[in-house]
Amino acid sequence: MSLQGTWELSFLVDLAGRILEGRGACSEHLGQSLQSLIGCSFLTFVVPQERPHLRRFIGQLHRPAAKRAALISLQTPGGGVRAYAMEAQAGRSTDDNWLMFTRDVAGGDGLDDLDLPLVMADEGQFLRLVELAAAQSRESLDLTTIEIGGLSDTKQLTGLDVDGIAAFERSIGETLAGNAHEGILSNPSRGFYNLLHDPAKGGDAIAQDLTSVATRHGISAEQAGIAHATMSVAPNTALSDIRASLSVMQKRMPGYQGWDQPAKARMSEGQIAAAIGIGAFLLGMVAIAVWLMM
Repeated sequence: MSLQGTWELSFLVDLAGRILEGRGACSEHLGQSLQSLIGCSFLTFVVPQERPHLRRFIGQLHRPAAKRAALISLQTPGGGVRAYAMEAQAGRSTDDNWLMFTRDVAGGDGLDDLDLPLVMADEGQFLRLVELAAAQSRESLDLTTIEIGGLSDTKQLTGLDVDGIAAFERSIGETLAGNAHEGILSNPSRGFYNLLHDPAKGGDAIAQDLTSVATRHGISAEQAGIAHATMSVAPNTALSDIRASLSVMQKRMPGYQGWDQPAKARMSEGQIAAAIGIGAFLLGMVAIAVWLMM
């Protein structure tokens, strides 16, 4: 499917889906002027059930064999839901892309039909996405940190080979992605995950889902070692508060000390020589003091 030359609407969006530039009849299609859309998240115009798929779609565009076209459903306050064909084109940098739209939807797969790779945000992007979601939400959301002890320390998964562990890890990621609000999910270190989600399904329920995933892979609850902590993110919560709370939750995880800790600085040869010299000097002073006292 190629839309070049036929698009009715297009937006340059960053990796978070924020609108940087736009073209076309925005008022006709989305009910707002282009000027009012700059800086806003394009995901607010996507039907809720397709938002996680769009995040994954944008997240995989840097891949050589990326999916670049799909059908998508956009919604407006006054115009209801409309189906559009969407195609992605290269943006101005590696951190943005053009999303082109037309109402000619004669063929193609929907976003939820595409076999998109699981994409997780890096920590900086994750925090910005949580801040953006909080600014756009009218109700509080939940932010949960989860550790899968069997993945952070794979020695716990006795009897499971490398392929089995990889399959388990993939299932964990897919389950969390299915629970994440608009696909906002990160994996800061192996076995550790952060996700924003609807409070209607709390951290306990998500942890139970993960326990069920472990059982399907022949892994006991003890081997899986699932721990979690949850905080509420109120509308318009500041980024600094989100970062501080997330840090507190991560430190509660049993395996936290095994990751994200700065390496101890090693002394250089010069520093070692200096330390030996100072030690020798001090010993000499002690010897002189003892001799004078005799």
